[in-house]
Amino acid sequence: MRHLRSAALVGVIGATAAISPAVAGPFTPLTLLTTIAIPSAGDTINPNPGGAFTAFDISFFDPATRRDYVADRSNAAVDVFAGNMFLGRVPGFAGQQKHTSTSGPDGVLTVSNPTQHTLFAGDAGSLLRTYNITGTALPPPTQFPPINTGGTFRVDEMAYSPSANLVLVANNADTPAFGTLVNASTGAIVHGHIVVPGAVGLEQSVWNPNTGSFFISVPQLGAAGNPGGVAEIKTDGTIGKIINFANLGIASCSPTGLVLGKSGNLMVGCGNKGTQTVVLDPSGTGSIVKTLTQISGSDELWYDPKTNDYYVTGVNSSGGRVFDIVNDMTLSILQSVSLPDVNAHSIAVDPGNGFVYVPLEGSTSAGVNPLCPLGCVAVYGVPEPGSLPLLLAGLTALVGLELRRRARSE
Repeated sequence: MRHLRSAALVGVIGATAAISPAVAGPFTPLTLLTTIAIPSAGDTINPNPGGAFTAFDISFFDPATRRDYVADRSNAAVDVFAGNMFLGRVPGFAGQQKHTSTSGPDGVLTVSNPTQHTLFAGDAGSLLRTYNITGTALPPPTQFPPINTGGTFRVDEMAYSPSANLVLVANNADTPAFGTLVNASTGAIVHGHIVVPGAVGLEQSVWNPNTGSFFISVPQLGAAGNPGGVAEIKTDGTIGKIINFANLGIASCSPTGLVLGKSGNLMVGCGNKGTQTVVLDPSGTGSIVKTLTQISGSDELWYDPKTNDYYVTGVNSSGGRVFDIVNDMTLSILQSVSLPDVNAHSIAVDPGNGFVYVPLEGSTSAGVNPLCPLGCVAVYGVPEPGSLPLLLAGLTALVGLELRRRARSE
C-alpha cells in the first residue's frame, strides 16, 4: 500500500508537469489569452449594425505607459487598452467614411522625450492630431493645434527619430503621395511635401539609427505593374536611395508594412496576396536576404526588440488569415497563429510581457468572426502557470511525508 501511495503521488506530479507550458526552448508558442470587447460610441457616431467594430487602421503599443492605441474608425476615436482591459478612447476624428482616404483616425504613434509624452494620430483632411498623454486621463488634453500637412486626403502612417526628434508622416492617398517631417516637441513642420520620385502611395515607415535616416514602403514605383520597393528619406527632407524591387528580381509585392530588426535588416510586408514577405538588407544599393513565401497580403508589421522577433500580419499559402512570428537571427518562422477569416491587418506587441494585440473586425458579408461577432482586440501570449507552483509545492510536501512515514516503519 505504501508503494501504491508513492506511485500515485509520483504519477500526479508527472501528469501535472505534462500540462505546464513548454519551457524546453527559447520560444514558447503563443495562445489566445482573452478578447477585449470594444464598446460602441453610439448610433450617431458608429454607423454599423449593433455598434460593431468593423473599420480600423493601425495600432501602436507604447512601452513607457504599457498602453496599446488602436485607430478605431468605427467609433471615430483612438481606443486605449492595457493588459486585458479597454481603458477609454480619444474621440473627435472623421470616423468611418465611404473611402479610407477620407476616414480617420489612421496612423498612430507615441513619442516620449525629455519635455513631453505625446500621442500622434492621423486624420482625414490632411490633419495630424496630437495629445498629451503624460498623465493617465482619458481623453487626454490636446498637445498642439491640429497640424495641416497641406494635402487633400488623410495623414496616414508615421515613424519617429529620437536623435533628430522628428516625426515622419505620410499622405499616402494624395497624388503624388508625400511625406512631412514634424518637430515632435513643438508640432512645427520642419520639411513639407517630400515626394519620392515615381512613388504611387506611401505606407509604413521606420527610423533606421544605423543610417541616420527614415525608410518607407512604396507600393509602386513608376508604371503600373511595378512591384514597388523601399525609399530612404533623410532628416533634411531629401530623398536618399530608392530600392526598386523590380531590379532585385521580385515580380509582385506592393510593399505595405516595414520594420527594422536588430540585425539591420528591414522586413517588408507585401500587400499582394500569394507573393511573399521580403527581408531586405538596405546597405549599399540594397539586396534581398530572404523571401518568405509562407505569408503575404500584409499590412502592419511589428518588431519586438526584447525577443528579436518580427510579427507579420497577412494570409498563409492557403489563404487563411494569420500572423507569423519570425526570428530576426535565423529568419525562421517560429509560429503561425491562425485568426478568424476577417480583416486582421494591425498588430502591436508589449515588450514587457510579450502580449500580442490583434484588432479583429466583427462579422461582415465578407467574413464571419465566430470569436467576437461584434469585433474585439484579441490578446495572445504565453499562459501564466497560475496555481501550478503551489500545486507542485503541495505534492512535494506530500511525497516528503510519505517518505518519512516509510523510513519510520522500516
